[in-house]
Amino acid sequence: MATYTIKVYNQSTLNKSYVVFLQPPQVTANGGTTPIFTNAWRTFPNLTNGGWDSVKYTETTFAYWAQPPGVSAGTTVDSGGVIEVNTDTKDSTTFVYGEANGQPTGFLPVTSPGGAQNGSFEIITGTDFTPAADLVFGLASDNGSGIPSPIATFEAAPNEKYNVTPIVQFYVADGSFSEGAIIDVTTVSNNNALIDFTGTPFTTAIVTQGADGSFSVKYS
Repeated sequence: MATYTIKVYNQSTLNKSYVVFLQPPQVTANGGTTPIFTNAWRTFPNLTNGGWDSVKYTETTFAYWAQPPGVSAGTTVDSGGVIEVNTDTKDSTTFVYGEANGQPTGFLPVTSPGGAQNGSFEIITGTDFTPAADLVFGLASDNGSGIPSPIATFEAAPNEKYNVTPIVQFYVADGSFSEGAIIDVTTVSNNNALIDFTGTPFTTAIVTQGADGSFSVKYS
């Protein structure tokens, strides 16, 4: 699996905070369209003018679940559970809501190869919870902290099969956020940088914000 490095270089003449987020995955379900919410995957708070920081992204993928107090911009997903899944083998995992039957809440061991579509993983739910449980599922990846950080979030429904297809495209914007926070990408910044390694031999992107606030991206 490829490893990508994103470096953020502050040349804005001001001390700035930055956020890295990803293009939301494609999610399909038996019940139809599933709204997807974007999370702040990695943050660089208070990066001084002339300073830089970096993050590595590996294609090691995690399914995650949580019970946040809501699903709206500003809500931070900072607890829950994860399980590693492999999109090459179309892995499937079943979610069990323990409060209904006295078992631990979380994912059952992965079925590999599973029943997901190509390049995807699958989350299967039963009839052991209702939407009132405020459960969410999503996609997560390690951001260097050693704990997978949410990339995207969607509300969980019972008796469903969710097919989740990650999209490896990144965005960098200025702004102060908590990692795991649900963000409204339309209001994050007037300007941001798109990083897309698709179809290229490159594995590193240097994102520079200039004095005029605009971003430039250089690949290597």
